[in-house]
Amino acid sequence: MTLIAYGLMAAGLICFASMGITHKLGDRVQAQPLGIAIIAMTTAAMVSLALSTILQGDAIRSIPLTIILLALPFGASAGIGLWVFQRGLRHGHIATSWLLVNLSSGVPTVLSIMVYREHLTVRKMLVFCLVIVSLLLLWWDRRGQAKENS
Repeated sequence: MTLIAYGLMAAGLICFASMGITHKLGDRVQAQPLGIAIIAMTTAAMVSLALSTILQGDAIRSIPLTIILLALPFGASAGIGLWVFQRGLRHGHIATSWLLVNLSSGVPTVLSIMVYREHLTVRKMLVFCLVIVSLLLLWWDRRGQAKENS
């Protein structure tokens, strides 16, 4: 990987972690989940648009209308998912919630393998197996907590 790829990966990790901290702080001060989701999604949209315009201005001006119309329902779905996630935090543990959000990337991974016939390397297969192990450990932990509370 190039230095740029590592930089983008680190920036994504920092942004994702910042989003988690923002949600936890919002939950601690009893902020409305919808407000947190709206602020997070609006900020993300503004930063993305600003960076895209600065870095790729010509490409932004020539986006076909069909792409914009396709992006709108997915953006709305992301916003609704964020709002539902924030509401669900009050009924569970933050660590479990964020673990499930992180593990949810397994769904598009499986679809990518099945639909696009993506080639699996040994590394990708190992990571996919670790995702499955993580889900099993999460289930085992939840089962143990349920028995302790009974």
